[in-house]
Amino acid sequence: MLLLQEGRMLQTLHRSLAKSIPESLKVYGSIFHINQGNPFNLEVLVDSWPEYQTVITRPQKEEMTDDMDHYTNTYHIFTKTPERLPELLESNEVINWDHILTIQGCQQGLNEKIQSVAASKSVRIDYSKRFLYATETILQLKASNKRRFGRSYEASIQNIGEFRSEIHNFKATFLDVSYSELVNNKWKFGKNEKSLRYIKSCIQNFPGYCLLDPEGNPITWTVMEPTCELRMAYTLAEYQGRGMLGEMMKAYMKYLHQNEIPFYLHVEDMNENSHKAVRHLNFNAMPCDWHEWKSIPTRFQHLPHF
Repeated sequence: MLLLQEGRMLQTLHRSLAKSIPESLKVYGSIFHINQGNPFNLEVLVDSWPEYQTVITRPQKEEMTDDMDHYTNTYHIFTKTPERLPELLESNEVINWDHILTIQGCQQGLNEKIQSVAASKSVRIDYSKRFLYATETILQLKASNKRRFGRSYEASIQNIGEFRSEIHNFKATFLDVSYSELVNNKWKFGKNEKSLRYIKSCIQNFPGYCLLDPEGNPITWTVMEPTCELRMAYTLAEYQGRGMLGEMMKAYMKYLHQNEIPFYLHVEDMNENSHKAVRHLNFNAMPCDWHEWKSIPTRFQHLPHF
């Protein structure tokens, strides 16, 4: 595969991927942040150029130094030719199957292809599928982001007053990195040092959001990932069922829309309360799903954490 580095080519690719939303959302969101300074040091691979069929985003090699850090060792895939995917993924030049890794995508029909590659590599795959949600605005994206991410982020921090909550004495604001441990401890897929490091990087580089109580403590929050997906949403138990997350999300979505930052999210199948909450915020379930494959090589399978 070819490494795409030139800025104009990446912008062209980004505009092209907009035509394949929602299936391309994972790769589309990654390239959005790459074009805005690339804080996570990701790189983009295509099978050919300019007429590409498959796009993969992944961390640069110097970022993947921990063989067990699947939060960092994450690959995002979009392909127009799923039948050709196995021959691309089998190459260790594309996917480093020797470390614990995660693959994510938003297309149907990829599971069989990835499972077949995993079998040839003698790795265990933990597969999960969830509902993908996006707003109508995201579906209409034309990849015409004109503002620099860093500049608009800093400007909004200085003018945070316009995003105040309508709930008396509660304030919607950006999530500070000092709350990383709280977010990590409440995240179902976190609660370890590797996830804490990942969460800190997300909060430092992307605009996470929260609602503060009158004492200035966060009671509900969400974090943006390098793919522009909103993750780790949580409300403290004593505030659940009171609409606090929805109140915070209204302010957050207003900020994201104003600064032309794409966003989307996923919900687990059986989480009926979350399905209702996101639909109330005008998110729509997409015709494709959210997919994740966690690959664990044989040498790590004896570890209790995996």
